Amino acid sequence: MKILLVDDSKSARYALRLQLQRHGVEVDTAESAEAAFAKLKGALPDAILMDHMMPGLNGFEAFEVIREDPRTSAIPVIMCTSHEEPEFVAQAKKKGVFGILPKSAAPEMLPEMLEKLQGALGMGAGKAAATVAATGHAEASAGLSEDAIVKILDARLEARLSKVLPALVEELRHDLSKTILGEVNRLLEEHFAAEQAAKRNAAPHPTMADLQAISTRLATETVPDLIKRSLVAERTQIMESFDKHLREALPKAGAGQDGGEEMALKAIAMARRESQETMDAALLASQQAVQAVEQSLNKTKGVMYGLVVLAALLGMGAAGAVFYLLGGST
Repeated sequence: MKILLVDDSKSARYALRLQLQRHGVEVDTAESAEAAFAKLKGALPDAILMDHMMPGLNGFEAFEVIREDPRTSAIPVIMCTSHEEPEFVAQAKKKGVFGILPKSAAPEMLPEMLEKLQGALGMGAGKAAATVAATGHAEASAGLSEDAIVKILDARLEARLSKVLPALVEELRHDLSKTILGEVNRLLEEHFAAEQAAKRNAAPHPTMADLQAISTRLATETVPDLIKRSLVAERTQIMESFDKHLREALPKAGAGQDGGEEMALKAIAMARRESQETMDAALLASQQAVQAVEQSLNKTKGVMYGLVVLAALLGMGAAGAVFYLLGGST
């Protein structure tokens, strides 16, 4: 009797091969279901002893391929596995597996399994001979082509992928979503950090307190100084103009009168004194106006209003001084 032993474990193949050979069995080995298919293209074994869990096609999937090939469909297949649950045994028998050989009890159960296998092969010998005589040797030995086997394997792989692929796609989608979310969070954090740095480096906006301090300084320091300078300059200009006017009028006034020159000089001195008093009064009035403006700014915080009032007072003071001087000169 010849048996094809299919197992991906080299040590398991070696141990089972020795046990089978002790019982007078001729053994050929294959390390996978795909390697077993290549072996089955040549001389066919009397039985196949196949591991259940293997890379690529497992034992059940390889068994279905063997059953679909007319050349190998009648070969008994014994499933060698570590699964000994009643559910697994029932599933294997339902699929048409000849027998189950547990790996944990293979040495003890192997003789009984071989005896059962020899009995089944003896019963099927006459049936196989009758089939060959009726259909002819060529037809009996005809099997699936290589393309047909490839199609069967592709169908099995597609069925397996249809079960495994959704889980892989879901895992890939989860990983990709996690990666994208992490990248978005990183970009947002960088953008926020850049905004915070820009805010820290930017010049601060002036507050109402800053504007109030500026307006107070203008009202108490800058504006009074400008007004004082303007009044002094205006007074100097008016005095120069007034002196010039008196000098021009002096010869005319003193030409026909005795002591006219002396009177003219007294008039000039008096005019200067009165103009000085007038300008000092105007300066004092401007300072009082500045103080009033400052109080108005503190109450209303209206810079424009205070400046308008100040300009009006200055204009009135300057106009009054000029009017007085020109009136006194005549």
